[in-house]
Amino acid sequence: MFQGIGTFLSVASSIAEGQAKANEAAYDRYQMQLNARQTKIEAFQKSNARLRDFQQAQSHNLAFFAFLNRDPSDRSLKGFMSAQEEIATKDAAQISSTGFMKASQQLQEADMARARGRNAMLAGYLGAGSAIASGFYQNQQTKT
Repeated sequence: MFQGIGTFLSVASSIAEGQAKANEAAYDRYQMQLNARQTKIEAFQKSNARLRDFQQAQSHNLAFFAFLNRDPSDRSLKGFMSAQEEIATKDAAQISSTGFMKASQQLQEADMARARGRNAMLAGYLGAGSAIASGFYQNQQTKT
């Protein structure tokens, strides 16, 4: 009788441990997914901020060149403005790209957390199965 109770407790604890670890992994996954979304949002905001900064700088440059009485159709002025726009656009694209790559890594980590959860559940059930088999074996040993 005590052997049966011990086997039952071992089975129950193996399953409960697997479920607890699976729940922890599910929570970790959820947090990682939230972090990935936040990373994308931050990258988008930083990219937009970089473009806004460029637009402000462009406005200041145009005002300064007007103050200096420079012709806005001047080739050197157009070349300068074009180069500045290209730099700002590349910066914004790089910021976005970096953010999306980081978010992608975070989503991969979330997938790994899901796999850990599945593995924990499987380990719990296998541990329970092992406890049952061990309990039956010990029960047979004590009967003979």
